[in-house]
Order: sequence, then C-alpha cells, then structure tokens
Amino acid sequence: MDTWSSDIVFPSTDDFLQAFGLEPIESDRDSAYCRYVKPSSDGNTEIDFSFNAAARSFQAVLRCGGNEIAAICSEKVKFIEIRHDKTMSGLHVVFDIDGVLSEALIALEPTLHCKWWLLSD
Repeated sequence: MDTWSSDIVFPSTDDFLQAFGLEPIESDRDSAYCRYVKPSSDGNTEIDFSFNAAARSFQAVLRCGGNEIAAICSEKVKFIEIRHDKTMSGLHVVFDIDGVLSEALIALEPTLHCKWWLLSD
C-alpha cells in the first residue's frame, strides 16, 4: 500500500503485479496516477481503470465487444484496497463525499464486473 499527501491509501504497482499480474499501461509518479486494463479470459470484455492520488479520483470503464457498457468516475476517494474473498478478487474503493460514503466494487477475477452504491443516513 502507498499513501499520498492527501492521505489517500491505495495499492502500489507491486501490489497489482502480485495480486493480478497487472502492470500499469500509463503512470505518473508525480501525481500517483496509474491506469490498468484487465481483459476477460475470452478477450471479449475488458475493464479499464485508473486512479490519481493527487486529484483523489478513481475511474473505471467496462467494455464488451469494444462498446462501453458501464462507467464509474468520482473524486474524493478515501481509499482503494485489493479484496479477495471466496466469490471474487478485485478492488474495493471508498469515497467520502461531504460525509456521505459511496463505494465501488470492481471484480477482476473470475469474471469482470463493477458495482457502485451510495449510503446515507
């Protein structure tokens, strides 16, 4: 895990390499920007995700057959963590938008999918 001056906590490039065999296709150390693309096993679907610690932002686009079918994009990231459980492996992203928590789950294995939700009192 790495941290940035804005106190966002996120996986390092080594963490992504160890967990998923992924290396960034784009990166910038000065802003702690990294972009990754993970194709499905059949090559028909892919998820393209990136984060920028300086801007505290996270973006993910799910494509099927080259067509965008879902997108998540938000600022105010609190943390990004790699998650493994018995049903999936992927990323758990938590946003703190003016005291309201929003979360995204980006599944990278065994199948690609994404979910995003907002919880408030």
